[in-house]
Amino acid sequence: MDSIARLIIRRALIALSLVSKRLSLNPMPEIVYHVATSLDGFIADKDGKVDWLNDFPSFEDSEVSGDFEAFQNSFDGIVLGGHTYDFALDYGQWMSPNTPSWVLTKRELSVLHPSIQLTKESPETVNQQMEGKGIKRVWLMGGGKLAASFMDAGLVNEIQLSIVPILLGQGIPLIGETSKEPKLTLTENKQYSNGVVSVTYKVN
Repeated sequence: MDSIARLIIRRALIALSLVSKRLSLNPMPEIVYHVATSLDGFIADKDGKVDWLNDFPSFEDSEVSGDFEAFQNSFDGIVLGGHTYDFALDYGQWMSPNTPSWVLTKRELSVLHPSIQLTKESPETVNQQMEGKGIKRVWLMGGGKLAASFMDAGLVNEIQLSIVPILLGQGIPLIGETSKEPKLTLTENKQYSNGVVSVTYKVN
């Protein structure tokens, strides 16, 4: 083997080593789509409202609130669409001021807290930004169209649904139009006293 060939192989090995170190230091974030949905698969009614959730006072149930608090403590990044962010704007306060958050929107919206970043970037670019910050687990809050775009990009690792026992008939679907049909594996399910059923699926 001549010296040029050895040099090429050596450089290739160094490059592979650097890539390996980078991946070990900043692994791809695990993205979890966690949302409440009606039994017929809608996350909001035809007017974009979620008032129907008030009929199921889950946060008065200590078991439900405890599980949700545990989930909140499990992620270190948040991704959501502009219309989902509108609910926070109406409330006037951001629920996770200590968590880096990305709002994917083309609209000019108010920034409720310095931890929030408004962006027009693609899911792939946002995922790279989160990876660069060392974020390990991300709550994809919705809505359905944004979830579909992350699904199409192959970035959703897990889906957690709180299935509320109500039929809306029409509204904003759980998942928007998507080009993929991923297989899902049920990993956990739990029923609460208020009739809500929580299910967790791994995206294969």
